[in-house]
Amino acid sequence: MKMNKDIFIKKVMEQAGIEDKSTAERGIQIVFSLLSYRLTEQEQSDVAAQLPEDLRRMWNNRVWAPNFFRLSGKRLKYRHKIELMSLVDNEIKREGLPIHAESITIAVFHTLKELISTGESDEIAMMLPGELREFYKAA
Repeated sequence: MKMNKDIFIKKVMEQAGIEDKSTAERGIQIVFSLLSYRLTEQEQSDVAAQLPEDLRRMWNNRVWAPNFFRLSGKRLKYRHKIELMSLVDNEIKREGLPIHAESITIAVFHTLKELISTGESDEIAMMLPGELREFYKAA
């Protein structure tokens, strides 16, 4: 079965225990933004090339990360799981979403790995620092 945006969202909803589609979609955008920004531009493009068009637009949503840079003056370089969870949780709270940071992140990572090739997934893992790499692989 070919996965499209609706199927991707449905799978994330089931895994994360989310009942509202728009809440799940926003959670996916948050996790996609944080993960894609942590990768090189080439790797971002390689992942995007394997996504259906409607998910590619969510993956390439670069609004959040540049806003972080503009507001903080720093490049986003989280190195540990707790840092990633804090960033996801901050966005969830800022938007008032009724979801759990770790649950949505695991669900998105797991579903993304189902969608893209094993080789591409391995390349994402290799770009992440040790603890985050293990968290991504375990999802």
